[in-house]
Amino acid sequence: MPAKRSRPGWTKEKIVKRIKALYEKKEDLSYNRMARRRQGLLAAANYHFGSWAEAINAAGIDYEGEVRRIPKWSRQRIIAAIKEAAARGDDLSWTSVTKSKKHSALAYAAIRENQFGSWDAALAAAGLRPSEVRRYESWNEDKIVQRVKERVRQGRPLNSKAMQEQESKLFNAALNYFGGWDEALRRAGVEPEKVYKRRRWTTEVIKREIKALHRKGEDLAAPNMRRRHSALYSAACKYFRSWTAAREACGIQRSHNARA
Repeated sequence: MPAKRSRPGWTKEKIVKRIKALYEKKEDLSYNRMARRRQGLLAAANYHFGSWAEAINAAGIDYEGEVRRIPKWSRQRIIAAIKEAAARGDDLSWTSVTKSKKHSALAYAAIRENQFGSWDAALAAAGLRPSEVRRYESWNEDKIVQRVKERVRQGRPLNSKAMQEQESKLFNAALNYFGGWDEALRRAGVEPEKVYKRRRWTTEVIKREIKALHRKGEDLAAPNMRRRHSALYSAACKYFRSWTAAREACGIQRSHNARA
């Protein structure tokens, strides 16, 4: 709390000089730290400057940018921080920034829905190519599972469409290591059915999805569909009574790569 009177001997000049000396020694200048360790200086600063933040700013130090323990992030500040980190040559891949004490707060601020929604979007806003930032990222089963769990903790969507749009590298890695996105979800303790349960299936939606996969050259054989597109497969069997009937309703006949 601000003091009602200043400790004898303190002046604005002495306070500023003391703050600068502590800053040069790289001492933690946060309010809570000062309240625990340097109550006299804090009280004098509050008395002469009105607040600790104003005293810090008077010493030529950016309180919001350098001292505040929980920084107030804005889109502009996030972009500036990313650009500064890129200029220093810092590793800005998602795995690196979330494990970094220096960048983790920035990373999680950037992916909030009221900011950029995803790390890739924040990188792009800062003029960086997300694909180039991720180009050296290597994968293994544990890393994939951890990244899926991160999305669960963040409350971010896990359906295959969202993954392909927001984290295609993770999605493709899951296909390579687990043979399908559903299996990656299960390894992370997520039931695929719960991820897709809000999807409103209709016969037209199902036919549109099947045709889209067919145009992409996807293997429409039942085993592959059960493994890689289980939600669509289950919905097709429910609405058309069988996968074969659903496929044929789309005008796609039995073939060497589309066995019932």
